[in-house]
Amino acid sequence: MGLSNRKENAVYLAFRDIRAATGRFVLIGSVVGLVTLLIVLLTGLTAGLGKQNTSALEALHPDRFIGTTGEDGSFSFTGSSVGQDAATAWAGTTGVDVVTPLGISQTRMTASDGGTRSTGSVAVFGLPAGTTVDGATVPADAVLLPADLRGITGDATSVDLGGVDVPVASSTAPDLQYSHLPVALVDLGTWQAVAHTDDPTVLMADGSPADWGATAASTGTTALTVKDSFSGLSAYTSERGSLVAIQGLLYGISALVIVAFLSVWTIQRTRDIAVLRALGATKAYVFRDALGQAVVVVAAGVAVGALAGLGLGTVAGSMVPFSLSASTVVVPGLGVLILGVVGALVATRRVLSTDPRIAMEATS
Repeated sequence: MGLSNRKENAVYLAFRDIRAATGRFVLIGSVVGLVTLLIVLLTGLTAGLGKQNTSALEALHPDRFIGTTGEDGSFSFTGSSVGQDAATAWAGTTGVDVVTPLGISQTRMTASDGGTRSTGSVAVFGLPAGTTVDGATVPADAVLLPADLRGITGDATSVDLGGVDVPVASSTAPDLQYSHLPVALVDLGTWQAVAHTDDPTVLMADGSPADWGATAASTGTTALTVKDSFSGLSAYTSERGSLVAIQGLLYGISALVIVAFLSVWTIQRTRDIAVLRALGATKAYVFRDALGQAVVVVAAGVAVGALAGLGLGTVAGSMVPFSLSASTVVVPGLGVLILGVVGALVATRRVLSTDPRIAMEATS
């Protein structure tokens, strides 16, 4: 039976070729694996740094954040301040069930414990007393500190927040962060004293009005989903933009490297391809042989790189802000694999135009 009718031969020849030139294919796979490893680590770092900016906002999970915009029309948490008239209008909007004021400020916290004075930077979130945030209840006239801040305060019964002495609540706040700062929870009145302002930074609206934009336009505010509100964090925007750009560069490099390696390998196999064609192999058979070989090598490299990224990410998570999940390991691996397959298609398509007579004469 001819080669053109034996599909399994393509697989056999492809694997035999890999065994015959193990070093070369290990080199190609290693480069693919290294690029995959770098992308996985960078993706995990991007997600981890993002969480350090946004985990507190995500824990609040309102349907919309309501804030004000600057002269350029852009929203920023540092520049937003929602007045009482706007709050009243939103509370009266049909379809809006609950409107909760939220004050956000960043300040220095000072604590004295037995003559020892400790200081640290903190993000202060002000909410109505009794509000639940990630399982913790906001106390009245006290501050709820996360575990890492309690390590600073020690046994101090009160802390100084922006010049205001605030008692420390007995319970512990969830481990949340905002703009790379740990979050302390206080009631809205305490926050107003700490921030020296009466108006909250934003409103949190829950419900399903027919048109969020209508009330936003009439009150001079903007209604943003939790994810969209991240654009109001300058640190998040700049960090993520830089890291995503580097990820894109690495994806491009991975595709370029795969195309370059496989193109050279395909050219070097010209005589072998010519022999196959002379023996009666169809163009589809030869192409399937070359493409299958490339996919096996790329897939092996991606798998090794992703597993290495998983292992290093597990170790790095205790030292740097690294997020380990399917979206930071599996998705980047699939991305490199898809680019690798596309690159393999580009690199191996020249086998379709290989003429057995010309190829054998050129390499004789």
